[in-house]
Amino acid sequence: MISQAFNAVLPSFLMMFVGFVYGRIFRNSDIDIFNKVATWLMAPLITFTFMNDYVPTADVLLKYALGFSIMFLISFMLSRLHKIDREVFFTGNVYVNSGYLGYPVLLALWGEKALALGVVYSFVNVFFGSTFLPALIRGKLELKNIFKLPFLYAIILGWVLGAFGISYKQLPGGVLTTFNWIKEMAIPFLLLQVGLGISRIEFARSDIKSYAQMVIERLILIPLVLYPLGFIFKGLEAKVFLLECAMPIGVNSVVVLGAFKKDLVPKAGVSVAVTTLFSLITLPLWAYIFEKVFG
Repeated sequence: MISQAFNAVLPSFLMMFVGFVYGRIFRNSDIDIFNKVATWLMAPLITFTFMNDYVPTADVLLKYALGFSIMFLISFMLSRLHKIDREVFFTGNVYVNSGYLGYPVLLALWGEKALALGVVYSFVNVFFGSTFLPALIRGKLELKNIFKLPFLYAIILGWVLGAFGISYKQLPGGVLTTFNWIKEMAIPFLLLQVGLGISRIEFARSDIKSYAQMVIERLILIPLVLYPLGFIFKGLEAKVFLLECAMPIGVNSVVVLGAFKKDLVPKAGVSVAVTTLFSLITLPLWAYIFEKVFG
């Protein structure tokens, strides 16, 4: 199982590595349009299709929201232990890469039903990360942040249409073919985008201790503490929830910090790269453990 999990995770890292290499080779080129395509087309489309194909129950959404709220509180309490870079630790432990990396890993490990559950997790992740996270850092709750994300509209549209039995697969032949082409491109494109983003990050050796602490907290400690929560879910639900909780820091954490703590953006960016690298080791191990325990 460890070998299977490693082989499931490896292609995602290789795709990110390709993006990283090209980002370093063409370091003077602007990647902004690449980021916009990822944010406004690829991520919403893959979210819509899997939500439409596998409509989640309210029960799953509520359980994932409960579980994530516990992770949110744990992350907040851990961040209080860090007098320096508290915001980087808090934001990084909350905003995990549940989508761009989580989706392909879940798909490779447990199939499309797991990916559909991953979409639900990502919705909860983005909701907390766009509302309560900034509120605790800035002292101001701004629900309007969540409505600026195309991800929200994609998940609602896919959910509502799916609940009424309306599928994107009913589109006319030529349109459906184009739609499916983009869908098949989405995950590789998103992984390349993560690699490109990481390629623009500069590493400061003086902060090695902080990065080591971040790796331990995000990839080992938090999944370990949350492990007992798996028993409130059914088998596949538990595996998806816990593996998503074990994901490395997502690039959205850099965006959130950049909105009100611009001086912390470089360090937040490196934390994304470092945790992503080490998750190549931790994710297969967690996948093996969760598979053995929850079947």
